Amino acid sequence: MRGMFFLLMGLMACSEPPAHKGVVTDRWGKPIPGVIVGYTGSAEQLVSGPDGRFSLPTQTADFKVRAGKPGFIMQSVTVTGHSEGADPVPVRFALYPNPETSGFYAVGSTSYTAVESKAVKTVGTDIRAFHGLGDIGKARVKTTKPAEFVFSSEARRSELKQLGLQLHRLKFLEQDSLPGVLGETDITLNLWVAMEPVAFDLAALETDNDYTIRTRALLEPGVYAFHTQGVLTSKDPSALDKLPSEMRVAFPFEVR
Repeated sequence: MRGMFFLLMGLMACSEPPAHKGVVTDRWGKPIPGVIVGYTGSAEQLVSGPDGRFSLPTQTADFKVRAGKPGFIMQSVTVTGHSEGADPVPVRFALYPNPETSGFYAVGSTSYTAVESKAVKTVGTDIRAFHGLGDIGKARVKTTKPAEFVFSSEARRSELKQLGLQLHRLKFLEQDSLPGVLGETDITLNLWVAMEPVAFDLAALETDNDYTIRTRALLEPGVYAFHTQGVLTSKDPSALDKLPSEMRVAFPFEVR
């Protein structure tokens, strides 16, 4: 009788249709329960369990799966169609939390670090000037791999390209010289000014105003800043005067 029970259980297991096993976590690997999961080819919506897991029926053709929950940025993935005799591919989501406000957020080992905007100052004359930051804020980033940021903005990707989003490493200048009537004159600056540019990749997320930014290489210890309109690199002494005050800012952070 006992042998018959196990035989029936084995037959039932074998008769279960193949399914894609899925899991939803946050960006740091913590399971997210209650996530709504939908997929093309069906009006059915699934909900992830307490462990973030869900199960999807297989389809012969490739199909798209989307996962979303209030407080997180929606995400979608394309799942390879199932071939008879093969194991269904697993489906994994790692959702980014919604940023609280527009701006830059460094993705740390367990959470975001907000990168504050700081006003760009100009010190100089009509002939030559320095544009830089007197305050680099409190954002500190510890990383052993290329840096990652979530950037929330109402600007579209094409608009960001026109604005010229840049990332530069900064150097602190305590003093320098400027041309004057009687020749070069030493002046006090106390500014963080742009040095070499840093290459990065910008990718749009599922929403209309959220992006990920990843540097292409590991950042060495130092101070860096995101900026647009060349506010830290322009050679024009009156460059900042041509911009509204809300655009005369940069977003500095320190890598340790």
